[in-house]
Amino acid sequence: MIMRRLDRGWWRAVGLGAVLALAGAGLLGGVFILSGLYNVAASRQHFDITNMLIRLTLTRSVATRSMGVDVPDLSDERLAALGARHFDLGCAPCHASPGTEQNPIAAEMYPAPPPLTHAAEDWDAAELFWIVKHGLKFTGMPSWPALEREDEIWALVAFLERLPESGAQDYAALAGRRSGTGEVEFTFGGQNATETLCANCHGDENNPPVHHLAPGIAGQKAPYLLRALEEYASGERESGMMEPIAAALAPEEIEQLARHYAEERVLPSAAGVDMEAAARGAEIARNGARADDIPACLSCHGANTSGQFPRLDGLSAEYISTQLSLFRSGVRKGSVYSEIMMPIAERLSEQQIRDLAAYFASRAGGTGGEASAGPEARQ
Repeated sequence: MIMRRLDRGWWRAVGLGAVLALAGAGLLGGVFILSGLYNVAASRQHFDITNMLIRLTLTRSVATRSMGVDVPDLSDERLAALGARHFDLGCAPCHASPGTEQNPIAAEMYPAPPPLTHAAEDWDAAELFWIVKHGLKFTGMPSWPALEREDEIWALVAFLERLPESGAQDYAALAGRRSGTGEVEFTFGGQNATETLCANCHGDENNPPVHHLAPGIAGQKAPYLLRALEEYASGERESGMMEPIAAALAPEEIEQLARHYAEERVLPSAAGVDMEAAARGAEIARNGARADDIPACLSCHGANTSGQFPRLDGLSAEYISTQLSLFRSGVRKGSVYSEIMMPIAERLSEQQIRDLAAYFASRAGGTGGEASAGPEARQ
């Protein structure tokens, strides 16, 4: 009985001592924080133990939270090329690129943005995706501007997977630069710098887009191009690639771009369109699908309709399918015009989306929204 009481007394003493120790540690910690003694200057590095703990926490957090990420096929070189073009504009200013030195201002950040030439060796594809999408706290690494545009994030991951094997010349080719006599330089610049910069991803009347995520805009209606750029600039339309570019454009530059591309000839879509699917899509585009309450697409997207509705003729089937899926999932929901498309896209089946995409991809030609005959003219 006496021993039991002694045991209880001992445990009470231990508990009280632990509480007092914690309270004391909290008090000392509070005094230390409020005193300002800790040096938060970027010019003063952490202790080695602090760096070790931060690094361990970071790697374990990324590894845990990237579990379950499904990695798609990243073998498409065009997808990597699109990622390289975004890297060149959005990432290289801080992280540098093969053949270039890091910006001295970025180099003085703490922690400094690391070179990404070995990122794919330090992180697997799922981890790279998570980092690019969500960013990293206390590092200056931002999250992707449009979190729901995972299709764009994978383009950057596809490029980062190839970066360890890329020298300056390989990088120049993938990023859309040209290489002269041993010297690497940008392809964009000069009098028409902005148009050339756009063409690096979107192509022009002589060159196709680098990838279907960047649609061909040659021959697109000027009012639609103007509205699209303004929506990207304001964040109404989500795109981690387009929002920062559009936000940097002055209103007069946006107007100039819209006029410039509207006057260009539409480049025919790539060969290989499923003409049977295109024929089924033609019926929906011209007459709608009454059983599914789907209106005729050409009632809004025809050549002579409002300039606020985009021309779809000649756009790649992949791009059209992607955009209809974005409308259906609610990702493209920010503008007034998206309110028109979202309920229609929700009623479309996967087969109908493929058929419509094939139909519009089979049509091309003209400028400023003129269209050549599609499969219905060949029937």
